[in-house]
Amino acid sequence: MTTMAPAAARALWLALLDNAAQLVVEADVLFPSPRAQSLVVLAQEEAGKAIWVRKAFWNAWYGDDETPRKVPELHAQWRAHNAKLMAAIDYYTTVLEVPGNSEPVDIELVRAHAPEIVVAYLKRVALEDNQAKQEGFYVDLKADGSFTVPQADRPLLRSEIWGAADLIKWSIDDDHLMCSIVRRPRVLSSDAIAAKLDSILADESYEGVEERD
Repeated sequence: MTTMAPAAARALWLALLDNAAQLVVEADVLFPSPRAQSLVVLAQEEAGKAIWVRKAFWNAWYGDDETPRKVPELHAQWRAHNAKLMAAIDYYTTVLEVPGNSEPVDIELVRAHAPEIVVAYLKRVALEDNQAKQEGFYVDLKADGSFTVPQADRPLLRSEIWGAADLIKWSIDDDHLMCSIVRRPRVLSSDAIAAKLDSILADESYEGVEERD
């Protein structure tokens, strides 16, 4: 397993978010093509890997621990699509629908009292997203000899493109906030990544779309 220095981890984090942002931009251009459906899920996977890196190097980036370290998820789960998606979904989700509650509940409250509900939700959505990615890219042959062609069957795809852009922007803004709290210079190159998403996040055509449960 490769050991990384904090500076190298920063460069990897930026590269992952930059690639994720570019995938979202391309999804926006291709919408409503099935390829857009696939690209937005790939962007979420890249964001998930970036979340793993930031978590591993938290004490170095926002503290005084400059010790090189390992990011086990990047090696054990680099190609584990659902695991990467679960990381992104978990980071971006704020509330969950909980049986017996008329209103959505804060995800951290659910995690504290019923963690199995959070895990089940993350697994379900990650599975749905990964399946949608495949449906947007591949001609699939079924057991009965029939086949499917790439299709975009996600009615909320427009909002999911916006959500992926917001996830990346949120990651960058959160990093800037932490740097300001601990009085560390913020990573200016991340501004260029965020700028790629400005037109999507400001696009009025995204307003009013229903969010996914």
